[in-house]
Amino acid sequence: MYNLYNLEAVSLIESILSNFKKSLHAEKISSGSIRSYLSDVRYFLNWFVAFLEQNKILEKNEFDHLSSVSLLFRINQTILEVFKNHQVDNNVPQKTINRRFSSLRKFGSFCQSQNWMRSSPFDTLKNISDHQPFPENEFHLAEFRACLWKNNSSKATMKNYLGDTRQFLAWRKKFKVQNSK
Repeated sequence: MYNLYNLEAVSLIESILSNFKKSLHAEKISSGSIRSYLSDVRYFLNWFVAFLEQNKILEKNEFDHLSSVSLLFRINQTILEVFKNHQVDNNVPQKTINRRFSSLRKFGSFCQSQNWMRSSPFDTLKNISDHQPFPENEFHLAEFRACLWKNNSSKATMKNYLGDTRQFLAWRKKFKVQNSK
């Protein structure tokens, strides 16, 4: 995950998490939820530190002089997109990714309350869905709909034909059925 020998980074992360934990206790959040929040935020912060080190954005010795605010200030939309892609690319379950995003949004609110961030970049983290929009243009369904309309098909018939066609194409894609020529 990250360099365990970088004690400055470890202590900085634990300091941030300690303050977050106190805030969660003050809100009377259940102990199970607190455990989840802390685990998810710790995971992200450890990943973030490793990302900064691996990409030479911060050198190991720079953590000696780094504050919570200056570390958190480096979090931006690009970093969050890389984190999201890292989760997806490593086949992290959708529920886990969404729980982590929820924890990070809660953490962002905490950071704002501490005046560590003016606005939370985590607010833009949207839960992922395994439901992908159907690529209607790829299969020319608009043209098919127009053809049905020109042939005076009823709305119910058009709806059924288009629904059946979408279902068939989704099945074909799922099972990787190729065109036969």
